[in-house]
Amino acid sequence: MLTADNETAFDRTSRLAMNPFMLRHLSNPFFFESPSNQWEFTDRVNEMKTLSGILSSAGRRVLTYGRRRMGKTSILEHAVRKLPGKFLLVDVSTAASVAELAKKLLAAMPLQDEGKFQKVLQFAQRYFKEVSIKAGKISLSTEFRPLNDESTMEDVLNLLNECAGADDAPWTIILDEFQEIRAIAGDKADWKLRGVIQKHRNLNYVFTGSDHRLVEWMTNPVAPFFKQLQQIEIGPIDPTHLAGWLRERAKVGGMTKFPYAEQIVAMAGPCTGDVVRLAKTVFDFAGEGQAGDVVSKAFDAIALIELNTEFNAHWRSIGSTPARSMLRAIAAGQQPTSAETLQQYGIRSASTAGTAVAWLLDKQFLVRTAEGKVAFDNPFYRRWVQFNAA
Repeated sequence: MLTADNETAFDRTSRLAMNPFMLRHLSNPFFFESPSNQWEFTDRVNEMKTLSGILSSAGRRVLTYGRRRMGKTSILEHAVRKLPGKFLLVDVSTAASVAELAKKLLAAMPLQDEGKFQKVLQFAQRYFKEVSIKAGKISLSTEFRPLNDESTMEDVLNLLNECAGADDAPWTIILDEFQEIRAIAGDKADWKLRGVIQKHRNLNYVFTGSDHRLVEWMTNPVAPFFKQLQQIEIGPIDPTHLAGWLRERAKVGGMTKFPYAEQIVAMAGPCTGDVVRLAKTVFDFAGEGQAGDVVSKAFDAIALIELNTEFNAHWRSIGSTPARSMLRAIAAGQQPTSAETLQQYGIRSASTAGTAVAWLLDKQFLVRTAEGKVAFDNPFYRRWVQFNAA
């Protein structure tokens, strides 16, 4: 349970983080806010080997999927770092339209060759009202000429394929958070994209996503990419390896003894990002000299204070009483559709409970585990629900 002491500890740790000299010789080595750099990356040998083998030649199509915060983007960035060729990584979720996605692809295009530079410059002038050159790169305005979104995207991809064909090494387009393509382009977006890219023998395409429906959308018998994608699932890192890596990283930060690693991994769950986030706060608490169950204190500081505003907003967005009841039941470790749960939480029927669970899965508040059960996607949100919504 959160206490006044914990709140004080959290506030004090925030203050210390702003003034690292107060932490003596310690420097926190844990970063969850962005993909891992070459010193923070660990394990993933099999996934790296598979991706390297696939992307060493052109014309490949890959689907890389897994839960959020599992490290998909980090794996892709590290896999391509040692490969020949050029790589364009674009986050689909940051585009508001298909035309904007096309702009992001064009802006990510490598332009060392003078001939290609001129070709892309002429191409860009057809689609954008303002095109300029800054520091040897093409700068594009946010305002498009009045052209069709789909034609813009098709023309950009065709241009990339043409430029890639003139190179000796393959080009790879990585479309991160690809499930968002339907939000900006409609339910048939993947069909339209398939029609364009099936002719591109000079480009590799890697689709990545965290939405549990993505695999079905793209690979079921009536899906556009049925039997056309090599699939790579990104699952958890081995807990023993991950705990050992936490201890080694703590040493890098100046903490020679870090007896919290196994507890951090157990409490944070399977997603690497959650583990690293908890490790970061534990490191700060331990460096300050916190006594007692440091890991539990750090976990509560994240769940009940640091993320409280965000989780409050999540709770308000769930207007359905059955959905909230389901979260309460699952947070308490109960089976969502059992007769006992329905009676305890005042839910009318198993079908009502099932509908609520399906909605929560769709919104990714919940996920299905490998055993087929439902669980919170975010372990810190589970703790928030336990504490605030009981």
